[in-house]
Amino acid sequence: MAKRIPKTVPPEKIAVAKDCGLFSAFCEVIVPLSPMIFTYAVPEGVVLQRGSVVWVQLSHRKPTLGVVSRVISEKPAFAKAKTAFPHASGYVFSERFMEKLEWTSRYYLSTQQQALNIFLPKDFEKYLDAVFFEASQGNAPEDKPLTSAPELPPLTEEQNSALEKLLELLLQKEGFRGALLHGVTGSGKTRVYMELCKRALAAGKKVLVLVPEIGLAPQTAMRFAEFLGFDIPVIHSALSAPKKRAAWVSILSGKASIVIGTRSAILSPFDYDLVVMDEEHDSSYKQEDPAPRYHARSIAFHEAAKYGGLVLLGSATPALETYCAAKNKKIDYLVLSKRATETALPNVKIVDMKKKVRLQDSSLLLSTELREALTETVQKGDQAIVLMNRRGYSKSRICAECGNTFSCPECKVPLVYHKQYNGLLCHYCGRLFPLNMACPECGSPEYEFAGGAIEKLEEEIAEWIPDAKTIRMDRDTTANVGAAEQILSDFRERKYSILLGTQIVAKGHDFPGVQLVGVVGADSGAGVPDFRAGERLFELLSQTSGRAGRAREGGRVILQTNNSEDPIIHFAIAHDYAGFAEWELESRLDAHYPPYAKVATVEVGHQDYNFLIQKAEAFAEVLSRNQSLEVLGPVDSYIPQVRGTYWMHLLLKASNAVDIRKSLMTLPEDLEIRINIDPQ
Repeated sequence: MAKRIPKTVPPEKIAVAKDCGLFSAFCEVIVPLSPMIFTYAVPEGVVLQRGSVVWVQLSHRKPTLGVVSRVISEKPAFAKAKTAFPHASGYVFSERFMEKLEWTSRYYLSTQQQALNIFLPKDFEKYLDAVFFEASQGNAPEDKPLTSAPELPPLTEEQNSALEKLLELLLQKEGFRGALLHGVTGSGKTRVYMELCKRALAAGKKVLVLVPEIGLAPQTAMRFAEFLGFDIPVIHSALSAPKKRAAWVSILSGKASIVIGTRSAILSPFDYDLVVMDEEHDSSYKQEDPAPRYHARSIAFHEAAKYGGLVLLGSATPALETYCAAKNKKIDYLVLSKRATETALPNVKIVDMKKKVRLQDSSLLLSTELREALTETVQKGDQAIVLMNRRGYSKSRICAECGNTFSCPECKVPLVYHKQYNGLLCHYCGRLFPLNMACPECGSPEYEFAGGAIEKLEEEIAEWIPDAKTIRMDRDTTANVGAAEQILSDFRERKYSILLGTQIVAKGHDFPGVQLVGVVGADSGAGVPDFRAGERLFELLSQTSGRAGRAREGGRVILQTNNSEDPIIHFAIAHDYAGFAEWELESRLDAHYPPYAKVATVEVGHQDYNFLIQKAEAFAEVLSRNQSLEVLGPVDSYIPQVRGTYWMHLLLKASNAVDIRKSLMTLPEDLEIRINIDPQ
């Protein structure tokens, strides 16, 4: 049973407002999501400093925790001030943490209060209570000696060469160091990470290892723990409360020497010397909501440049910005061109579904080729992964009488039929509507479905391949704490023969039993109006294909597509990253997109569409007066209405981020505004 941590309480006099003349010191305090930074008095006999965690009160609300941004001796202009009291733990954030907080808010154009809201975990107060409790019990940091690592095959020549160079960067240089480890899928990048981390820890360095998805964290933590010989703190949102508390207490108390986590771990008060970003290309490293919309890679680069350290980026399909930085020698470029097991990359076959429609039942999602390959794989006792990047059972419900597509009344996007919920779900606001409601246009109760999705595919596999044991992994099946970890563990232990999933199954997983990968709808997302759409499609196809045949020869990949002539698909099936990069970068250069420019998006919203148009066009006109800025838009956002609010979109391009940030210092009033610097 987990031990109960007593709750600390704020001092009783916290809410008392007194004459400012009675105090000799004051402090400015950042409170998460508060409208501004407030000034509080420091009581006599209390010592506070920049970074101190304090109890304060806003208006007549309950006391809350804030962080001191600076201590001042000048008396404020107002006559009375409330007091700030330190948390019982006496915890003080380091100067590095405070600078990181301020830089993030400044670079991504948010307030420090918004930044602190995402820097501090949800139960931060409880974690500080636990730190205080452990200190009061006299618990000393535990010394966990490394045990012998499990027997592993010797490093390949390429792995050895990469490791030697990385050790040189880690141990023999100061200041910022960056490196890209560009290795084909299955080349043993994780082994290089582990060897490097072991040597870093032996040299007294602190290490942060980042993975893009929650589902990858357990696999990574297990491999590192077995290799290093001790349990490693893990940080992500789906952890159980006791595990999350233990991880945070180890960081806050200074016990942790290595931490593994997802994107938000970069925000923790863990002053690392080495940060490893696995699958660094993944868009999950970019925060979308709420503000600040940071990228973990940018923060890692900033910290390494400011405080010294090595940033190691690893991927089989690096982000084009990272690839260009490596090619231009801004960071070191290390290549693993062969699989560590010496097995060949899988054979990839394209199935043109446009032709198949004329030859088979067009309602079927599985082609004959993929169906037969899955049957053969299951019969041999091997495993398969099937990817379909579309949640639900059917992508829309259509009135059989008038042809109206049922849409969310608040978001104006088609409702998706989810058999699991027996209803129509809006993927933007989350509202669930009855399946059998009458058509809002003509009142007819008759309807039909259009476009299959992953739940329908699951049924189809069960019908055509009854011997298969299939498990589905998507946002609907992984909503509960620990669900994703359990699904992956069961599949790794071969309790299931087919793992069916959305893009979450394509990212970095290592399943020795997988000999077949199928992709249904390989070209989905290609038509999205986003300059990164082609890059994301190439990454998805390459990464998914890389799950097949990692342990032994004979891996196969079958891609079903309606656009078999797409150059991106052909680059992916040829495993030709360099060819794709050259082709894509040429178009980026012509159109002045990253890595040849900096971009930002500004979304403006209002419930009155005509008022929104007027304000958005006026704002674009003001921005266009800046000669260093290229302004595209405003146009309706890709999803033009969400929860009753209309949205319009502007894209800003400039040679550097400074010009963009300066142009956005003054924003239109009376509009909701979302700013995204370096959008993904």
